[in-house]
Parts: sequence; C-alpha cells; structure tokens
Amino acid sequence: MRFSVVVIFLMSVLNVMNAQNLELLNVEFNSTLNDENSIGFKNTAIKINFPVKLKKGMLLNSLLFSTNSINYNSEISLNTSTIENFKTIKYAIGFLNNINKTWKFKARIAPTISSNFDSNITSNDFFINGSLVFIKVNNGSKLRLGLAYNTGFGMNTPIPVLSYSRKVSDTFSYTLGMPETKLEYTFSKYNKLNLYIKPRGFYSNISNNIILDSSEEAEKAKYTTVISGFNYLHQIDDFWNISINAGYQISSKYNLLNGNDSVYEFETKNNLFVGLNLKFELLNKKN
Repeated sequence: MRFSVVVIFLMSVLNVMNAQNLELLNVEFNSTLNDENSIGFKNTAIKINFPVKLKKGMLLNSLLFSTNSINYNSEISLNTSTIENFKTIKYAIGFLNNINKTWKFKARIAPTISSNFDSNITSNDFFINGSLVFIKVNNGSKLRLGLAYNTGFGMNTPIPVLSYSRKVSDTFSYTLGMPETKLEYTFSKYNKLNLYIKPRGFYSNISNNIILDSSEEAEKAKYTTVISGFNYLHQIDDFWNISINAGYQISSKYNLLNGNDSVYEFETKNNLFVGLNLKFELLNKKN
C-alpha cells in the first residue's frame, strides 16, 4: 500500500514537470574481456535518484556507490596489491527549472569520495563534481549547452557539454555531440536499440602513496576510455527494464599521477566489453 502511494506521488510529479522518463534506481555491471597480456577492468554501480517537486522547478537528489576492480594480468614490476580496488561514494543535488517556454537549465553539484581506502579517509579522498547545462526544447529537438566536471569520466578537468538531439519519428531518434553521441531505434514499446560512443573511467585517490622506482610518489589513479557499442533494452513492465551492453574500447589509458603529472603509465590494450543494466523508472506517457 505504501509503495503504491509513493509511485502515484512520483507519477504526479512527472506529469507536472512534463519530463522524460524518470529513473529512480539503476544497477549496472560492466567488464572488459581482457586477455593475458592486458589489464582488465570491472565496474559495478548502484545509483538511487529521488526527485522533489518545488513550487518552481524540481530538486534532483541522487546517491551513487560504485567499485572499480582491476586485474593486472600483464607482467609489471610495480606492486599493485593496494590498487586493485577503488570505491566511489557520490551524493549529487541538482536543480532543474524553466527559464521560458523553450529554455530551461539544470545545475548540479556532487560531493564525492573516491579512493582505494587503504587507510583512513582524509581530505585527499574528496572531490567536487558538478555541472551547469542549458537546454532548449523545440519541436521534438533538444540543444544542450554547458560545462561539466565529472571524475566518473576519468577526467580531472572540466569538459564541455554540447549536443543536439532530435526525435525524427516514433521509432528513430539521435543525439550528436559531447559527451555522448547515439542513435536510437525503437522496435516496440518493449524493445529498443541504442548505438553509442561515449567516455568512461574513474579518478581516485591512493590512500597510501605508492613509492616508485624513480623515488617519485603516485598519489592518484586515473583511467580514461572511450567506448563504442550497442545497448539493447527490454521493458519488463511499466517500471522495470533490463538492458545489455556490448562493444569495443576505441582508446584506453591508465596512469598513476603525482599532482597532474603522470609518473607511471600502464600498458593497456583496447578490448571488447560487456555489461548488464537494470533500471526502475516511471515512464512519461507524453513522450
């Protein structure tokens, strides 16, 4: 009974905001299919979203927990025992509101803890992510302009947000730009296919700095990759959907850093990857 009340409330929020699908829970697993001479990466993430309708606009809350596990298959002299697992906890709060009939903006700030947690948490484990994006909606198209800082992309610098999306028909739509380009084809209300290219990675603190052969210290771990692949989604019911991901890494780089300088670069190979995704969301019947 209580669950039904919550669902009805959230659906009313969705109708008032005339938004896209409202994602409440996202569970994701991704893994590279590495061979004996390359480093393997596995990522598991759980994200919970909770929107709050305000008199003007919507408050967007989310909590993310993720782990990045690394398999050092290649022969390297560096002791990697303390950097095989990195964990991230991120709380994000955002605000979405209309500027006028065609423009709206979304501001977001996300305090983040990301580390191998080999010792007690310190200020070095904290990062601040965030974004400011302006969105123009007009006749089935969307233009996004803004700036984002997201260590979940494996980058420790701001990146531009610039993309154009258009719904060509009931079955086909596309998005061109940064950080993601994709083509989407809807077979039915239960099945759709996305072809995409986008960045992925992580940027984390190393609790106890690693002393390298050169006597330099490694303070941070940075993994960046650009992936291209497909996502096939099946709508289980009005709330749950499941999807599979598969594709190829166009580029990948894994470094240990001292400040912003790379002090150790692992030899990585571009590999195939697979993933599984489970979501709970409220569908907007207006779109």
